[in-house]
Amino acid sequence: MNIPFGASFKKIKEQSSSWHMIFFWYRHYKVFFFLGFLVVCALGGWDYYYSVFRFRFTDEEKKLYVDSYFKETLFDEEKFHKTINGLTNRAEHHKEPLHLEKNIFEVK
Repeated sequence: MNIPFGASFKKIKEQSSSWHMIFFWYRHYKVFFFLGFLVVCALGGWDYYYSVFRFRFTDEEKKLYVDSYFKETLFDEEKFHKTINGLTNRAEHHKEPLHLEKNIFEVK
């Protein structure tokens, strides 16, 4: 039976065999990795540029950011005074002379 285009199908089959693909990979794998590296670097550079130079807040986002920043930076005066009092009490306690109740150098 004579198949039309049979010779061309056979040629395509020989060229796309797994051995030819493996040899092609071994000859050109560095180029594929380099192109992949360039693509990843380009995407990373574009993402960096977009996040640094093209980022814009809407008016609502600006208001939310300012409100949250103000809430985070409120000065808690009572907590500050408690901390200062605790530190001064520690300082006074450390100024007192140390009294040993038990002499560690005596053998019993």
